[in-house]
Amino acid sequence: MKKLGKTRLHQLGSSFIELGNAVQQMELQLPQQQEETGKQLYHKVYQQVCRFCSKKSWCWEEEQAYTIESLASACNILEERGLSSETSFSSRFQGRCYRTGQLEIVLLNQMEQYRQQQSQLQIMQENRDNIAHQLFLLGEQMQQMREPLNEDGSFRRLLVGHASGKKEQVSGDSWGVQELEDGRMVQILCDGMGSGELAMQQSRLAVQLLQTMLTGGLSVRLSLNIINTILSFQYGGVRFSTMDVAVWNPNHNKLELYKYGSAPSFIRKGRHVTVYDGESLPVGILPRVEATLLEHEIAEGDLLVMMSDGLYELNSDGFQWENIIRCMPTANPQLVAEYLMAIATSRIRSNQKKEAALHPDTALRIDDMTVLVSRLV
Repeated sequence: MKKLGKTRLHQLGSSFIELGNAVQQMELQLPQQQEETGKQLYHKVYQQVCRFCSKKSWCWEEEQAYTIESLASACNILEERGLSSETSFSSRFQGRCYRTGQLEIVLLNQMEQYRQQQSQLQIMQENRDNIAHQLFLLGEQMQQMREPLNEDGSFRRLLVGHASGKKEQVSGDSWGVQELEDGRMVQILCDGMGSGELAMQQSRLAVQLLQTMLTGGLSVRLSLNIINTILSFQYGGVRFSTMDVAVWNPNHNKLELYKYGSAPSFIRKGRHVTVYDGESLPVGILPRVEATLLEHEIAEGDLLVMMSDGLYELNSDGFQWENIIRCMPTANPQLVAEYLMAIATSRIRSNQKKEAALHPDTALRIDDMTVLVSRLV
């Protein structure tokens, strides 16, 4: 038994170290590469200074190589001494262009913006590496700890059903279910921004981080705050995920719902359905955002339905998920999940036909769809 406890902690420590590696390899949204940045700079010069010049075709088509070479040389001189009474352009270039003063100002402004981007990127990289380092240390510490064994009896089971539909080859939605040492059961549904590979990486990382920290004994609230901080350290702050977390506590007959910008959840007790909706922002938008916490007193047989935005957005005046869940013909979580997904798919096809009839040239936007259904037995 002691060996089992030590092995479990060692595995948990390894999980934190793996997560540290995942965080360290997180792709920051870098400014475009050097060549692309140069093209952007020259385009800005053209748009702000040269576009209305009568010589633009000659400078930017016939003599493009010489123009770009002269601008690059001017950038190097401006980098060294800034604006001064002495021009940064050759006498030959001055003989062709009477707007060298304007060119210098635009070049200097663009170079300053690029420096600021690089500085911000460096800070983001340092923050990311620091978080990864803390995860490494936590993992190593856990591998050296001894675990107190829980020899209590078994707890009630949580049946979970799942169904999904994806917009691209991979879904931007991720989910997970786990049982904690104290008998609580946790289910997680995470919807990454957009769809495809990047959305999947973001949502999967969030789910893995939460499961690892909860297994390590951290509270749900603290774990979510740490995840929000980690995911907010991405260049430009343009990636985020919604997170929907349900914590079943059969020992206290309580269900806790933690929501970060997620779609409403539904709890069916007999034929009565309660809708739980949060007001918090998605995870990863700002460094300090608290999840909305909602509580529900549970009884055996209660059915919880969690869905991603792609599914919930089908809700409208003539189509209410609450009514559909109330009238479901089964309480089997897997059958319920498949039933709701089938209804959603049918609804989408109907909407597509209507949209095609009204606007033949417009494609109807479809998002990833995931539904989790669970019941305590």
